[in-house]
Amino acid sequence: MELQQLPVQSVLDPEQATEEQIEPAPSSSPPPPPFSLDKRALWSLAGQHLSSSWGSRTFEFAAYLNLIVLFPDTVLPASIFGFVSTGAAVLLSGSVGNLVDNSPRLRFVRLCIVLQKATVAAGYGAFLVLFLRLRGHEGAGTWLLFALITALSALLNLATIAISVSIERDWATTICQGDSPSLTKLNTYLRRIDLLTKLLAPLFVSLLTTAVSYTFTAAFLLGFSLVSMCFEFFWINVVYRRLPILETEESSRTSSRKQEREEHKIAHAGMTRKQLLVHHLRAIGPSLRVQAGDWKSFVQSPVFPSSLAISLLYMTVLSFDGTMISWLKSHQYSDPFIAGMRGVGVVTGLLGTLMMPFLEKRIGLVRAGSWSIISEVVTLIPVLLSFFVGAPPEGKTGHRWNSAMLFTGMALSRIGLWSFDLCQLKELQTTLQDHPRKNSIMALQFSLQNILDLLKYVLTMILSRPNQFKWAALASFASVCLGALSYLYYLRKERGHLLHTEWTEGLLRKKRT
Repeated sequence: MELQQLPVQSVLDPEQATEEQIEPAPSSSPPPPPFSLDKRALWSLAGQHLSSSWGSRTFEFAAYLNLIVLFPDTVLPASIFGFVSTGAAVLLSGSVGNLVDNSPRLRFVRLCIVLQKATVAAGYGAFLVLFLRLRGHEGAGTWLLFALITALSALLNLATIAISVSIERDWATTICQGDSPSLTKLNTYLRRIDLLTKLLAPLFVSLLTTAVSYTFTAAFLLGFSLVSMCFEFFWINVVYRRLPILETEESSRTSSRKQEREEHKIAHAGMTRKQLLVHHLRAIGPSLRVQAGDWKSFVQSPVFPSSLAISLLYMTVLSFDGTMISWLKSHQYSDPFIAGMRGVGVVTGLLGTLMMPFLEKRIGLVRAGSWSIISEVVTLIPVLLSFFVGAPPEGKTGHRWNSAMLFTGMALSRIGLWSFDLCQLKELQTTLQDHPRKNSIMALQFSLQNILDLLKYVLTMILSRPNQFKWAALASFASVCLGALSYLYYLRKERGHLLHTEWTEGLLRKKRT
């Protein structure tokens, strides 16, 4: 027992581990020391995650604002932009998971950081050309640059997914080494950083666009993305060096990969180029079978109804994404107001990250998820009603009470959404912790989420006029309700019931008395 605890201590606190080795073992085994995370490594991981999230969030918000300014009469370009970037993630996120499984950890994350920052910088550069040279001229050059920006957003989305799978799924579970409270703590920290950037990045972008100009904003953010790349390289290196468990676990992966490569060389020694080409073409079939096997394992996994539930929440326009921002801009809401309301939603989302650990301790992880997703359904009811009761005419803002229903409901729904997101993430991590292809299968949840997100953009491309947006809102609410039903099915499978009979009996007794 004592020897099994020493590697954990050496990773997290080398001096303490040395003291443990010097002390003589007592006659009775002492309780294992509490698990703790290396503070400097944790701060460096947080810094890298903050910088990466900030870069992707600022580009996301700035890109949609820029597209609305360049194409003010329709949400179609914004929908195409979202559709292509999401579609790339649907098609390739499984391959991204394979790369995470089969690539050296540190080198792969560094490569993804470079790709992320390069695509962001190139995207801002294209927007600069549009604002300086082609604004107001919807000719071939404008649409060609729009196509380039859209392609760059797809690459950015893939790079961001790769970093997320690597850090949040692979590195996080390895760092915590099966310690559930530490995993919850680390997941919560990373989610709060996501929400913090979601709060501050749009406010920062809207401040620049309002106080200066859209052109200056694109130029400033271009330079910022290149500078931040240097800091991310430093921080991720600190994390990897201060947590040797990341390199230790990877060594077993590396040895198996070397063995596979040697076997591959021996098997294909003496082959001509034509024979190798034929062999690689024949290998496509097994590769597809591996992908199909991963999907089969994912669908047959006990956690799949939970994954389906979180994925159905992505097919919604009832959040501050690009399509909702486009609709709000068409009704004359200002950039600072939109960013402020989005910030309020992020603050309530932070409350959700605080609520999740509390609910997990009081009622358990699975039931905490059910409470969270049901609260999201309830709080979205006034949001849906705001599109049908007293809805604003096209090109004008709505009545105050209508706007209050819309923005208050969306803000409150973020509490349940982010609490449920954390619950579902931990369910996925714990279920697949010992699976040999956990990263590939976890990446499939990204694919499922992106498929539903893709359907949202298909919906808004069909219903591209602002006066048709209410029907997209209705379909979104139905999707959230289906997600709640899927999770209740998962709850029933895991616990054997939906409600505690003791609770219902207690309530009936109180009513009788």
